[in-house]
Amino acid sequence: MKPKELDYILIPTGWTQQRKKRALEESSKRKVKNILILNGNDSEEDILYLGKILKGKERIGFVTFPLHYKEYTEIIKKAQRDKNFPRGIKTENIATNQTLKEFIYGVLGLLEERTDKKVNYTKEENKNYFVGKLKKFARKILK
Repeated sequence: MKPKELDYILIPTGWTQQRKKRALEESSKRKVKNILILNGNDSEEDILYLGKILKGKERIGFVTFPLHYKEYTEIIKKAQRDKNFPRGIKTENIATNQTLKEFIYGVLGLLEERTDKKVNYTKEENKNYFVGKLKKFARKILK
């Protein structure tokens, strides 16, 4: 079965050579209309930006590790509920390898999104205080 066409391949901030390479591999396998590098300070800013440029019914692929993709889908659900992201968007993960560091950080990011009821597009301080502090601590140790 031939892979479906993508309207956007999205590469999150802090992308590595691995993400760039993976995006190029995917774009050679199927038709891709646009490649977009997301430059937000966090995942929520990325989704806010996407919510402004997408119209609905597009197919988008995030080039990132699996737990980061799950975090994006959680934020999209909340943003759609708040009418800040169009409905009818098809998402998929263009998966990269997930290192132990990314796994730990991904678990904390997903936990943070699942414990927060609303989308805080620009201020992470409003989220679950304990999980936010734990995530910042983990980021320092894992670098």
